[in-house]
Amino acid sequence: MGKWILIGIIVILVILVLLLTVKIVNQPNKGVVVTLGRFDGILEPGIHVIKPFISHIITVGTAQTPVDLNQQVVITKDNAEISVKISLKYHVTNIEDFTFKNEDSVRSMIQDTRAALRGIIGNKELNEVLNGTQEINKELFKEISSVTAGYGLNVDRINIDSVNPSADIQASMNKLLQATRERDAAIASAEGRARSVTLENQANNQALLETNQANNQALVNTATAKATALKTTTDAQVYQTQQLNIVLTDAGHNYFVQQNIDAFRDLAKSPANTVVLPNATADSMGQLPAIGNLLTLDQAKTKTTKE
Repeated sequence: MGKWILIGIIVILVILVLLLTVKIVNQPNKGVVVTLGRFDGILEPGIHVIKPFISHIITVGTAQTPVDLNQQVVITKDNAEISVKISLKYHVTNIEDFTFKNEDSVRSMIQDTRAALRGIIGNKELNEVLNGTQEINKELFKEISSVTAGYGLNVDRINIDSVNPSADIQASMNKLLQATRERDAAIASAEGRARSVTLENQANNQALLETNQANNQALVNTATAKATALKTTTDAQVYQTQQLNIVLTDAGHNYFVQQNIDAFRDLAKSPANTVVLPNATADSMGQLPAIGNLLTLDQAKTKTTKE
């Protein structure tokens, strides 16, 4: 009976020793070996054997870890009260420093982040904060990265999730926003009316210009037609005159003498006893043989009568 009890005690001691000696570090963690209260090394993921009873392992996560910070109230440079919520991501870069140089490196990182945020926003006015969150993120990241390096960790990213002004400021902003919208609407309406008037004037001017051009073209066409008709008439008259001159030139002097004879014959048939002719006409008529014979016979009859 006592033998079995002793065997049982030995088995229990062996199991206990194995539990205290064999350790498993799960990925992506790393193990910090502490022997008799002092740093004794770092264990990679896997199975390890350590000194029993005098050594133990502290597990440290090395994966990137997200942290959501609670909202904090911050006062801007122009004394506006706003509530800011931020989040960040970090990962451990130095296992020994992370474990031993700071009692709670993550808590210290959060405190430093809050303090840096208050300092940055405190130097900016409300509009700068509301419209410049990306710039604040950059400034905050730069400042925190230099501080937390001594904690054995690195901040990978900081982001401002929300910025909420106080109720009073929000109400004032809403009124200002409404006034701005009404002003913009009035400006847009005025610009629309002005644009409409401008387009209407342009259309009227274009129509008037086109009408004037059409009238001018009509006047030009009318004047051109009249000039063409006048030129045609003048050309016809000139041609007629030229043809008449040609005919008269071909007719010669006898044509006009013949005209005088015809006129004389017509007058001789009339009841008048006396015909008065210009000397030049009478002389020209006497040059014709027929007229000469008539005059000779008349002179002979006159002589016989006298005798």
